[in-house]
Formats: sequence, C-alpha cells, structure tokens
Amino acid sequence: METEAQSHIGGHITLFFTVEKEGRLLRNQGSRGVGLNIDHGVIASVKQVSSDGQISNSTITIIDHQGEKLVDSEQQYRQLIDELVYARLLQEDYIFNIEITLQLPTSQGMGMSAAGLIALATAFRELTGEGNLDQYYRICHRIERLRGSGLGDVLGIYAGGVEIRLQPGAPGASGRSLGFPCRQPVIVVWQPEETRHTSSYIDNPDWQLKITQAGHKALNKLKTGPWNHSRWSDILVQSNNFSRESELIEEAERKHLLNLVRKVVKDLELQTHLSIRLCMLGVSVVILPRKLNRQITKQELDGLNKSLLQLNLGSKITSIAA
Repeated sequence: METEAQSHIGGHITLFFTVEKEGRLLRNQGSRGVGLNIDHGVIASVKQVSSDGQISNSTITIIDHQGEKLVDSEQQYRQLIDELVYARLLQEDYIFNIEITLQLPTSQGMGMSAAGLIALATAFRELTGEGNLDQYYRICHRIERLRGSGLGDVLGIYAGGVEIRLQPGAPGASGRSLGFPCRQPVIVVWQPEETRHTSSYIDNPDWQLKITQAGHKALNKLKTGPWNHSRWSDILVQSNNFSRESELIEEAERKHLLNLVRKVVKDLELQTHLSIRLCMLGVSVVILPRKLNRQITKQELDGLNKSLLQLNLGSKITSIAA
C-alpha cells in the first residue's frame, strides 16, 4: 500500500432543485435539479504515519480559501473516517495525517462540504485500493444527509460537467444523473459577510414547498430530450424562472448582491454576452456566457474580477469542469 495520496474534487453549483427528503433511507433522499461542476474545489492530502494505533488519533488540518487554518471544522471528516472503517474500507489501527485545502468559501452554495468529503474519500481509496468508487460516493451522500449540509451535491459531482439530476438519491443507489462536458471560464462571486446553511431552507416547510414546486416546474422543461450543449439557453431560462418562482431571489441580501454584480457587468458593457445566476443556496452568483460559442475572454474576466474585488466582494475566476 502507498503511504501518501492526494485528491482534488471541484465544487458544485446548484442552479435549481427540488427537496426530496421524505424517504426513510438516506440513500434515497436528495434532490432533482440542474447544476454546474467547477474546477476550484477541495484538495485532500492523506499520509499514513502508523499501522499500529487508533485511527481516531489521526490529525486533520483544514485550510480555508484565504490560507487560514479553520478550527472546530473537522467533524464531517471524522464522521467519514468512522463510516469508512465501519464499511471495512479503512483499517481502524492506521493513523493518518490529513490536510484539507478549500479553494472556495463554505456555506456559499458551492458544494464545499460534498467536495471535501469526496476528496478525502477518494484520496483514501487511492491510498488503499479498497472497494469501488460508488461505495465511497454513497457514504459521502449519507453524511451530507445526516448533517443536513446538502441534498444533491454528491450526485451532481458524480455526473460531472453540466449536470441534471433526474432521480434523487446517492450514486449507485436510487440517484440518477447525467452530465455533459462544457469547458467554459466563469466567475463565482459571493458576499463575504454572508453565509447560508442548506438546512435552514430544506428543513423549513414553507421554503421546502416553494423550492420544490418551482424546481419541478423547471425540471419538467428540461428532463426530456438529449442532455448536451443544445440545452444551454433552456438551462439559463429555467434557472432564472426558478429563482423568481421559489422567491429565493427576493431575499434582501441576494437581491443586493445581484444588483451590484449586474451594475459591474453593465458598466463594462458586457450585459449582452453574460448571464448572472444565483448559486443555491448561498449569497453568491455565477457569471456565465449567454451563448457557448461566445466564450468570456481573459481580458473580460480580468476586468470583471478587478471591479468585483474593488467592491469588497469575494470573486474567483474558474471554469466549468469537464
């Protein structure tokens, strides 16, 4: 067995979704919807330091997107280790040094909790060679549901690219998703002072109803026919409809951020080429091309990024992952 391994998993942005958490089994809970996988995400590094101890003595260091060490943030990773031991995918007498590096902020609708879990899980699989990939994804999905930190991020990451989640649940269980590659540069923008935990919406009956009704309506327009680049304009239309019909766009903090970003885009005279969409469920947006045959240029990306940072917003140039 190797003694060191590293895995990088990109983040996931949900453009619209439903809440499907009534199933008794966690592996059947989740969401339907559409989203994007992006290049920036989480890097997990694992080094085995002993094979004669207790795995609970493993160290976990978490570095945030600003290079600062996060404290009291390792619970989900400890939970993952326990689940992997229970599934006999890890031996409990091994001790590891683990480092988790986040490239984007948490609780901003960019799938950092799911990406972190999958990055660590796949680093362990690379190290040990145990089990099949679906097992690891199912365990990550289970932890996301136990913690209320996500619904469909794991299934969306599993699909890759621009994804559609047709059936809720874990990959390899009831979950079914498709993805198509779409290498396009994009910008994610967030309000640094704001965070949103997924559970504050999906555990609220009023929000759950509004989100799910709007999500089903949007998905019904997209779920039939081929899933490829030809659906891009439909995705933009339905994600815009969802944000309005779910009323998520009406929250003051989101509306304020959206107006700031719209003004930047307009001042740079790029409004005919770009679309701005909410990242569910953060106080964040993603700037996307209106048409896939008109890519955002490097000069435009740099101009947007500079203007957004001058407004004290968080901003990162990234790409839709293949």
